[in-house]
Amino acid sequence: MKVLTGTSRVFVGLLFIFSGFIKANDPIGFSYKLTEYYSIFGTTFLQHQEVLQAVLICVAEIVLGICVLVGIRMKVTSWLLLGMIVFFTFLTGFTAVGNWFFENPDHETTLWWANILGFTPREIYYMKDCGCFGDAIKLTPWQSFYKDLFLTVLIVIIFIRRKHIRPFFAKIMQTNLILLFTLASSAFSVYCWMYMPVINYLYWDEGSDIRALTTEIPETKEMVFIYKNKATSESTRFKMDELGNIDNNKFEFVDREDVVTDPGVPAKIHDFFVKNGQGEDITEQLLNEDAYALFVIAYDLSDTRIKSWRKFKEGISTWQDAGHKIYAFTNSEPQEFENFRHEHQLAFPFYQLDRTALKSVIRSNPGYVLMHKGIVVKRWSSRNAPSMKDLEKAMAKFEKKQNK
Repeated sequence: MKVLTGTSRVFVGLLFIFSGFIKANDPIGFSYKLTEYYSIFGTTFLQHQEVLQAVLICVAEIVLGICVLVGIRMKVTSWLLLGMIVFFTFLTGFTAVGNWFFENPDHETTLWWANILGFTPREIYYMKDCGCFGDAIKLTPWQSFYKDLFLTVLIVIIFIRRKHIRPFFAKIMQTNLILLFTLASSAFSVYCWMYMPVINYLYWDEGSDIRALTTEIPETKEMVFIYKNKATSESTRFKMDELGNIDNNKFEFVDREDVVTDPGVPAKIHDFFVKNGQGEDITEQLLNEDAYALFVIAYDLSDTRIKSWRKFKEGISTWQDAGHKIYAFTNSEPQEFENFRHEHQLAFPFYQLDRTALKSVIRSNPGYVLMHKGIVVKRWSSRNAPSMKDLEKAMAKFEKKQNK
């Protein structure tokens, strides 16, 4: 039992630290997932402070992971671990079951529960992942649920054996460790909140070729012909070039069908589509721009950092004069971004894009992405709006790298 308890502590501790660190690296991304859950449960009163809540949850995970590893204050730690995992297991279980109802709307089990609880299966909010490990490791709701069930078993073992777990350090050292990791994880998470994730798990990373990531390789199909053996009634499939070898006295044509010979490869970025005012798709045009282009990402202009726009405008006064381009992308309505553009005297076009697509480009509002022929050259957060000097430095570094 002692070995089982020790193994449980190591596994739970390391997993909590890893999970907390991954989410602390991207608290804004984690806050998006919290917003989804609040929408599902109708707890809108918890909204508008999701980033702060995300930071607190990340810090709690990291500190609890350290505590269970070192054996700090196990009475309190074990209760907090148990409460947190029960809560997480409920969320992932609820999401997994809800997804199953959505995917199987006509199943008798779905219909039975829908009749009792009064919901419509196809109107259930469908969630592809639960955000346990952010964008670093994508788990389906069922995978997250099974993971949480396994963790629940390990934490129950820790909870039962909590009185037998001895700390590695004296009480004063335990307190210092709690304070140290609380401050360190808080500082790290707040830094990533104010600027950008230290480790970028999004596809729009420096050096990424967005043209390749938005390109889909379609599946390949081949027509086959089904013939039945007149003597044995067995079916045989023939390819187009084999039809000339068929003995019509022996085989009888039954049907033909398309068979997938190559499943193809779906585009990793599938929601970045830019249309101009006439409704024309100009995505390829922007991604194949010969000149350097600066993408300004501001998914919500009503909540954007105005100071950043002012600093940006002052710092790039000669950028367009040098023949380079600037494009702004937002989810705000056309009338709103036209008013915003005129109010701040911004001499570059705005385009409306999907909100989720914009959030997947950069975790900042606004955020700045320097592009060249579809390749991400450099990224800046709203608090680090690039100046002309920053842009020239990034271009020089990129050119040097390309010429190697």
